[in-house]
Amino acid sequence: MKVEKNFGFLSRLGFLQNLASFFIAKLNPAVIHNLAKYMALKKVHYLSAIEEIDGDYLEFGVYNGSSFCHSLRCLRQLVRINNHVESTVCYGFDSFEGFGEFLPEDKHPFYEQINFETNYEKVDSRVKKVAKQLKYKLIKGFFNETLIVKPDSYGIKKARIIFIDSDTYSSSAQAFRFVLPIIQKGSYVILDDYFSYKGDESKGVSRAFKEFKEEGHLIVRHVFNYGMSGVVFIIS
Repeated sequence: MKVEKNFGFLSRLGFLQNLASFFIAKLNPAVIHNLAKYMALKKVHYLSAIEEIDGDYLEFGVYNGSSFCHSLRCLRQLVRINNHVESTVCYGFDSFEGFGEFLPEDKHPFYEQINFETNYEKVDSRVKKVAKQLKYKLIKGFFNETLIVKPDSYGIKKARIIFIDSDTYSSSAQAFRFVLPIIQKGSYVILDDYFSYKGDESKGVSRAFKEFKEEGHLIVRHVFNYGMSGVVFIIS
């Protein structure tokens, strides 16, 4: 009775609730997650812009370039708020051939080569159309080949945003070791698969992030969650 009193006629329109439920149930979970991820990236780019955090955008696990292109679009819109944003270089690291050799500890029912193979030339062409005046570099190769050098080898001095979308422990750990020398107070770290492996903190991205914090003696703060299993932190 209380619900009906507060919400009146609408509380009795069961068909509206059924209709909403029908469409939500039909939505592809990947679409829901990606929309939330785009909003998360927009928030983080905005927050780092108004805080005037220097450095570049680094994405590990570019896949088909959707998130990378979205970050470029966000940066372009933020130039009017902070014109230094235009000097940000976006770096994307990916094999564009899937995961490569799987370690036993990385085994997961969804993380298979066929789900993550893409085409470097097509991705680069897509990114180039979006980038326009903004600078970017797509670095092709497995992480155990491309991340064994220092960030300065690619011209990276500081990281303002680090987006880890590489799913497994081994690939994420390699990415974290690579960025450790270039993080700073105010660097944002976006982890797209933080709760994978049934929430086991001894596996996946969660384990790699824990080791990253310990190795760097870092203090981080949780900013927000997004999508199915994404989490954003800031180095404080």
